[in-house]
Amino acid sequence: MTKIEKKYQTAINDLIIYLKNSKFLTDERVESALHHIPRHEFVPESELEYAYNNEPLPIMKNQTISQPGVVTRMTEWLDVKDGQKILEVGTGSGWQSAILSYLVGSGSIYSIERHPELVKFAQENLKKLNIDNVHVILGDGSIGYPKESPYDRIIITAACSEIPLPVLDQLKENGLILAPVGDSSQSLVLLQKTSKGIVEIKNQSKYVFVPLHGKFGKK
Repeated sequence: MTKIEKKYQTAINDLIIYLKNSKFLTDERVESALHHIPRHEFVPESELEYAYNNEPLPIMKNQTISQPGVVTRMTEWLDVKDGQKILEVGTGSGWQSAILSYLVGSGSIYSIERHPELVKFAQENLKKLNIDNVHVILGDGSIGYPKESPYDRIIITAACSEIPLPVLDQLKENGLILAPVGDSSQSLVLLQKTSKGIVEIKNQSKYVFVPLHGKFGKK
């Protein structure tokens, strides 16, 4: 364990206790991911002292790294299994991608980001932790990444007024897609694609995400 990890270990433990007490964290595998994927490796230097506060932090290009409670909830809802292929729309700092990468094990993550600066930032952050099963791609996330479809799981980390159809089309049958849907305030919506159509599994209101831009995003 490096010196920096020792310095942050107490903060990580305190955050995990808080998330468990407030029911944002109930899954042991996700808890293990939080320990193995330290958030301070994904925040800008200017925000390091706030890395383990349960709040979103600014990164660059008016984007944020989501608050830990939202990341753990979304990760738990996504019900990730070893060996799966996941599409992430909106890489940001790469922290969510890294947590998913830990959970898929032998699987892989394809993460689309529209800002070149954030692509570089996320790639550098992932490299620090020797994560090699996350592919960060510069592109328009609102059209997904058809080249590697279909996906077992899709996670959209930016607010959409509705889930873009091209992205939904890239989900496997019985796969799950999770997105914040709404305008000024969003509901976190978990859908499953079945042989009979799209079924809503969960829906929880009062979330605020930065908007999804692109061809099928906010104009």
